[in-house]
Amino acid sequence: MKKLTGILMAVCLTAALIAGCGQKAGRENTQTTDNQSAAQTESQTAGNQRETGDLSGDEVSAAQHCILLAGKNGTWLLADRDNGTVFTTSIPNDLKDNDGKKITSEILKAGDYVDVYGDGIMLESYPGQYPGVSKMVVTGEGTADEVKQYQDVIDMVFAEPDTSTAPTVGVVYSSSLGQTMSLMSGPGNSTWTAPSGDSETDSSEDNTVTACGSAVMQWENLEKMSMDAGKTDFTISCDLTPTKVTVRRWNSDKYPASVDDDLDALAEEVNVEKSADGEFVVRDVEPGYVYEVTVSWEYGDAQYGFMTSEIGRAHV
Repeated sequence: MKKLTGILMAVCLTAALIAGCGQKAGRENTQTTDNQSAAQTESQTAGNQRETGDLSGDEVSAAQHCILLAGKNGTWLLADRDNGTVFTTSIPNDLKDNDGKKITSEILKAGDYVDVYGDGIMLESYPGQYPGVSKMVVTGEGTADEVKQYQDVIDMVFAEPDTSTAPTVGVVYSSSLGQTMSLMSGPGNSTWTAPSGDSETDSSEDNTVTACGSAVMQWENLEKMSMDAGKTDFTISCDLTPTKVTVRRWNSDKYPASVDDDLDALAEEVNVEKSADGEFVVRDVEPGYVYEVTVSWEYGDAQYGFMTSEIGRAHV
């Protein structure tokens, strides 16, 4: 009996020791795991701080790797090297080279690689506008061929506007297909007075040219804009800044209109607002309409037009 009791005591003691060792190992493993997690978190945080340039969380989420395309009067056009997105911005005061040394914007040139930091808010236009840039770091230098890929956009943004005749005008809007920039049909009916020196005629002569034709609702092959269902704002895009924009619309079921249709009576006025950036925004554009856009400049005015349809539905 004593022998059995001794065996039982030994078994219990061994079990207690095993249990104690197991609990201690568990605590050690937990502590080790916690230490590893803390180390990983610290490492990730340090990596994020390096990637975001030690800016606060309110300012930036990640660096944007870009190439400088062209600059004028303090405004630069850049392209995102990862996705090709083009946008304009001003060079921030916090400008450094790859070694962390502060530099001035005067030494920047087309083709420079830069990491861009900011609040991540891109204004909807084409090209995009990024006013919230707070820091740039010059990281290297690209090639002339990389810049040439964007020559059309560079010319559009920085070329001197042609004032000899009414310009082409487009609209910029967003849909489920992404951001779209499309040219409207036109110019159609217009009156234009070219500034002295911009006309082929002598500057002493009257340079006013008037074009009269059919109404937008009667134009053939009207430009079509595919958009989402519901209402969408369209921003007027032109290399020559307008002074005024007015818009009317008709149900596309009435297109094309006949010469006997009273288009003025059937027309619906559309709200146009001027943004803080000086851009004209056509509010609440909807699919299923024909839009007539009259744009005015200091040199004259001209009419443009387009038809809207819902994505996936073709106009018959």
